[in-house]
Amino acid sequence: MPPKPEKLTAGLLLMLSALTALVPLATDIYLVAVPTIAEDFGRSLHDVELAVSVFLLGFAAGQIGGGPLSDRFGRRTMVLWGLSVFALGSLGIMLAPDLEAMLVLRFVQALGGGLAVVNSQAIIRDLASGREGAAAMIRVIQVMMIAPLIAPVIGLVILKVSNWHTVFGFLMVYALLLILLFWRRLPETRAQATGGNPFRNYWTILSDRRIWGYLISVMGAYAAMLSFITASPGIFMGHYGMSEDLYPFTFACVVLTMVAMTKVNLKMLKKHLPPYLIALGQKLQMTASGLLLVSLLVYPQLPVWALTLMVMFYIGCHGFVVANSNASIIEYYPHLAGTAAALTGAIGFLSGGLAGGLVSLMSDGTPLAMAVMMFCAVTTAFLVRRTLLPGKPVAAESV
Repeated sequence: MPPKPEKLTAGLLLMLSALTALVPLATDIYLVAVPTIAEDFGRSLHDVELAVSVFLLGFAAGQIGGGPLSDRFGRRTMVLWGLSVFALGSLGIMLAPDLEAMLVLRFVQALGGGLAVVNSQAIIRDLASGREGAAAMIRVIQVMMIAPLIAPVIGLVILKVSNWHTVFGFLMVYALLLILLFWRRLPETRAQATGGNPFRNYWTILSDRRIWGYLISVMGAYAAMLSFITASPGIFMGHYGMSEDLYPFTFACVVLTMVAMTKVNLKMLKKHLPPYLIALGQKLQMTASGLLLVSLLVYPQLPVWALTLMVMFYIGCHGFVVANSNASIIEYYPHLAGTAAALTGAIGFLSGGLAGGLVSLMSDGTPLAMAVMMFCAVTTAFLVRRTLLPGKPVAAESV
């Protein structure tokens, strides 16, 4: 095993980015194949879209278990075990005989992903703190964002030369390559093992009133973003009749906006504290989602270009809220970094999975249900954060 580094290196950050990219890659690569899977299994688009919510719920469950276990048994061990489960789940999906079996195996796949990916933030906090830690997390997110940018394109290329089963074969190979990379090069960064019941540490963190404003902010951000990801195939390819060839590039426009705004966030961290940037991101998202909702109510046949522009602006601000909220929470508990990272990730993906599933069930095929969820999620998060963390954001505690 490589020796523990004294600080975060560019190579280690790149490895963590590749690990974190597993989630958007696994979530987005199959979106373009939703119509094909629905036709293959003889089911509706909305039935197949539920696989996104199932994955998010499984990923949340994996994080809940992975965080405390990594504090007890080590980051390296949990990364390798989690990636192994993910690879086996991917293999199972390739062989699934029907949609129900696919959904069960999608949960298993996500469970392994959660066990592994939760360690990314914990490793960063093991080696960096404060603004340095927040900046490192944002840099990981910057590189990680390549995954949702290219995932639908990869899925489209695979469909052109093969079938949807091969899409999940690609994910299995990706996980196997990560296993080899992390087995050979990942050091153990955890300072010392935690004692007692590792899951009891959740109560320690949850009983701290300081973290709830940040935690609710993460929940609202993920509920909105993952509602869009879940509903986007039905909206763009179903409601607007967009082709499978064009959909990945429309999706990529949304991701590119998030990449650009993440760079802005990183630069602003040099002058502003994370609480200020969280407040800024939420205000911008309320503006974008409010405009989208009013536009759909006034003009139900909103052109696809107008919808895309407003969604781009909304999703672009996602990193302002999530990266800074995560850094703020983990900063309070450096000795429980794995548990803290697991809590924020699990709560975020759990809220996203539930919100995405609710949008799928309530959707009439138009973007309205998605717009309502996006506006309600960010508005609720903003009001709760203002209540629990009163005062001017710029004057908040240094994290």
